Amino acid sequence: MHSTSEHAIHTILVGQSGGPTTAINASLAGIIRAAHAQGLRVLGMRNGIQGFLEGNVVDLIEVLELEKPKLGALKQADTNLGEKNLQLLRKTPSSWLGSCRFKLPELEANSTSGASSESTANSKSAAVSPIYQQIDLQLKKYQVDAVLYIGGNDSMDTADKLSRYFAQVESAVRVVGVPKTIDNDLEGTDHTPGFGSAARFVASVTAELTRDGGVYNTKNVTFIEAMGRDAGWLTAAGALAQDICGTAPDFVLLPEVPLDVNALLSAIEQRLREKNNVIVVVSEGVHHADGSFLFDAKSVAIDTFGHLAAQSGTAQYLSQLVKDQLGVKSRGIELNTLQRCASHAASKVDLDEAEALGAAGVKAVLQGKTGVMVGVHRIPNEPYTTEIRTTPVADVANKVKLVPREMISEDGFNVTDTALTYLRPLVAGIEEPVSVDGLPRFLAELP
Repeated sequence: MHSTSEHAIHTILVGQSGGPTTAINASLAGIIRAAHAQGLRVLGMRNGIQGFLEGNVVDLIEVLELEKPKLGALKQADTNLGEKNLQLLRKTPSSWLGSCRFKLPELEANSTSGASSESTANSKSAAVSPIYQQIDLQLKKYQVDAVLYIGGNDSMDTADKLSRYFAQVESAVRVVGVPKTIDNDLEGTDHTPGFGSAARFVASVTAELTRDGGVYNTKNVTFIEAMGRDAGWLTAAGALAQDICGTAPDFVLLPEVPLDVNALLSAIEQRLREKNNVIVVVSEGVHHADGSFLFDAKSVAIDTFGHLAAQSGTAQYLSQLVKDQLGVKSRGIELNTLQRCASHAASKVDLDEAEALGAAGVKAVLQGKTGVMVGVHRIPNEPYTTEIRTTPVADVANKVKLVPREMISEDGFNVTDTALTYLRPLVAGIEEPVSVDGLPRFLAELP
């Protein structure tokens, strides 16, 4: 269901879920700014849908000290404390509202014929998990008319289930998803907020480590591990190091292509005959041809969505293998959560698009849309141009967008120029921080 009958929107509820990013708060700022400009009440879930179920809700207009919008004023003055708080929120990394990894139970199909509309609605409501009725009661308690949920694949699963439940019980509550993930593996959008900034960080660090590794006249191999459980978008961004330092990584290993370890060792050995400093950017999700990971995945916990809760160790594994098999110095460097919180490397394009998508989410619910996700769609021309569209959230939830084969080299050991052309606009522009005495400032933690 993608539109509802006319129903006035007075209160919007917004939540953040899944892994945080540098840009997720820019989307939150976009939602708050756009909703406030329309005179709407904006409530925030603390720790996503899980916190909402526990009654952890905050009035974002009050806590950010936003003034009532003035008629005819397109933008609040820079001296307005609320506007300053929104500017700080945009530039603050991680999920300001807090996050969760909470999976809603499946909706149970139920069909009833020959019953009144009231009894049908009641039986449909009773057919699903009580948790949905609990959510419904909470929404009624706070007089919520629309829910905007910021997140990735699993968060869109939550948005999809909520929108289908509200349709089933004939509720007027609208649900719109706002994309977010550094993994960039979400369908329904050309790329996701958070990815551009994380990609900029990975490219910068790869270039810095390339220069660091080349200072000695000795043979050495550096493995740089980037996040990416199923898709290698973030790892591919390491290839942009060539734009920074003039030297591309020797190998870029993505989970889309099974890794032949012996072939990799032979390729590294050959490269070491040609140069001293070999750089390998590798995804945490790289695996053997049989699907098994390079480390023992049995020892890794599984989260509520059935994913490996932690999947690091690939770089260290390969580094030790090079030491043992090739007898040269080698390092394994795991970038870990720095990729998703390095606001000092934030891409201005990323933050601009994140904020615009937040505002687009508000526009969508005001237009009567529900069960959709707002997304960025690239218009294939020069210079880089995009537009925002909506996609049914059911077409997005629990799906993974992989790096296409045309972006991966024939031997599977690097990326192509097509990948670089795709990536370059997303890391463009530096976002200047709000600074005090030369140091950046973030918005204070939510009280």
